[in-house]
Amino acid sequence: MTSARVPGDAWSWRHTSLIVAVVLTPVIGIGMIAADGDLFVATVDLDALIVSPAALLAAFACYATWWIDRRQGLAWATIGLAALGFQELVRGALQRVTSGPVPSIHVLAADVSAALVVVVAIALGHQVGRTLDPAAVGFGVGALVAGCRLAWFGTDPAVGLHVQRGLSSAAYVVTVALVAGLLWWGAGLTPRIGSIPPWVRQRTAFAIAAVGVAHLALFMGDGSPTARTVVVLGDVVGAVLLVTTYLALFIRVVGTARQSYSNLGDELLRARRADRKHRARMHEINATIAGITSASRLLLSTHEISAERRTTLQGMVTSELARLERLVAPPSADATSSRSTDLDATIGPLVVSHQARGRRISWAPSGHRVLANRDAVAEVINVLLDNAATHARSEAEVLVTPKGGYVQVVVHDDGPGVDRSLLGRVFDWGVRGPRSTGQGIGLNIARELARQQGGSLDLIDDRSGGATFVLDLPRDPGGPGGTGSQVEDTPLTA
Repeated sequence: MTSARVPGDAWSWRHTSLIVAVVLTPVIGIGMIAADGDLFVATVDLDALIVSPAALLAAFACYATWWIDRRQGLAWATIGLAALGFQELVRGALQRVTSGPVPSIHVLAADVSAALVVVVAIALGHQVGRTLDPAAVGFGVGALVAGCRLAWFGTDPAVGLHVQRGLSSAAYVVTVALVAGLLWWGAGLTPRIGSIPPWVRQRTAFAIAAVGVAHLALFMGDGSPTARTVVVLGDVVGAVLLVTTYLALFIRVVGTARQSYSNLGDELLRARRADRKHRARMHEINATIAGITSASRLLLSTHEISAERRTTLQGMVTSELARLERLVAPPSADATSSRSTDLDATIGPLVVSHQARGRRISWAPSGHRVLANRDAVAEVINVLLDNAATHARSEAEVLVTPKGGYVQVVVHDDGPGVDRSLLGRVFDWGVRGPRSTGQGIGLNIARELARQQGGSLDLIDDRSGGATFVLDLPRDPGGPGGTGSQVEDTPLTA
């Protein structure tokens, strides 16, 4: 048997204490204004004012929960709670307008009518939550039950006294027991009940039993202090159970939904990162393939190509094919680690690749080395060359110079330059100028890669025209002027 306690992450004893105080407020208030000063006598006469607000509040909480978590059982619970609260409100009004207490036979008859109507609602419950609003159905059921109560109120109470009190009480006990038992053990009988958490079903069963005992004491009682005490305590316990249960359920479902939304946000963020990584790789793969394709066409063309030019193109194709193979291979620690990299051997194939596509690029070997991953440096410079060659009016220029502990790679073009409205956002993902036909992701990728290598990539605001990008990379102490050993690379000259 599962516990009927409210899960600790959704409720605490402080919440329960507050609800108890709120539920007891009408009890104490009624006792204070009672003419004879008898708390229980006055409360019994207006006991519906205890149950009806609690049931309506529980119905509202259950209805709000149903809007978040569309379980069929919550729709059914909303119907039952709304019906109970509405018809108890009507009974409270009858208690208020009559000079004396409502005859107990009317209470019993109305409760039996309510049970029958709720049973019919359960039988038709498969439509609720799909085509019907549970709150509207619940108040409709409550209005029907209230009509039954008003009809019984118009009859002669003496008629009911001819019914054997023992038989009537037994029937009432059976009805309450069936409803409570259906909630407690009925999870296997219908999915609509099973969809409600066990602790909610069990606490609701306790509440129904408590209110049922209170009404039975009102029907069977002889006005003794014991009977009046049972009525008040039963109503208070039932009201507290209803409010605490469905408010706790609402808080718990809201917390679960918030966590689900947070998890969904994390999943979306990871998916976006994976998508960006995939698009970045495809961006570089496409650019690399374009250069290889252009060089291959030149090598296979009928136009005469000098032996030196042919050797340069073949070297570029070999170098770029090796880089392409590393791009499509799963990443490894060696593939992403920084090491001494010859800038001439890295930049040379890229310049040849762009020249093979008919682009004019000016560059001269410098002999400088940097501490960075060669493929990452190649990808950054390839993005800058593609950007410069695309927008240049005549030719793009690449300058490599040392600056302190860094080596600067400056890529300049004589094109229209970067739109001034984009100066602060040119490195943002997806940002591109009005004349650009790209995806707006290359510069973002390039800056991120530069930072990963311990360097930086910036745009120089040069009003003289064109665009100038400056790539700073950590200088290798073993490079020109240093004492360290160098890694042998064979540069390609453009």
